[in-house]
Amino acid sequence: MKKRNQLQRGAALVEFALISTLLFLLLFGIIEIGLILGDQAQVGQAAREAARSAAVGSPVGIAQAAAVSAGTGLRLTSAGVSLEKSADGGATWSALGDTGGTNNAASGSLIRATVSYAHPLVTTLIFSGSTRLLTSKMVMQRE
Repeated sequence: MKKRNQLQRGAALVEFALISTLLFLLLFGIIEIGLILGDQAQVGQAAREAARSAAVGSPVGIAQAAAVSAGTGLRLTSAGVSLEKSADGGATWSALGDTGGTNNAASGSLIRATVSYAHPLVTTLIFSGSTRLLTSKMVMQRE
């Protein structure tokens, strides 16, 4: 009778080891996806702020700084924020520049802000790679 109890306990331990591994992988995957979705929302907010700032005529540096400050908690830099303009309804895009105290987009033209952020993965031991690139674009019309 004792031998049978020990065998059942051993089998239960092996089953627990197999199932708990899968459960931990699932748990950490859910946590990682939640962190990625949160950062993606912040990257989207940063793109909105950069486009809004440029749409009201702010110089490129100020619009980039608005994106960086909107990405609270992220390690955004102005290098990850690009601003473009289009005078033909979005068919062709060129880099946005400065003229005096404003940007060089004409009134009524489109301004596109693109924000890129390398999200550092928390679960690098489980999943491949150490970062995931998150990108968001926002288009607004120059006032």
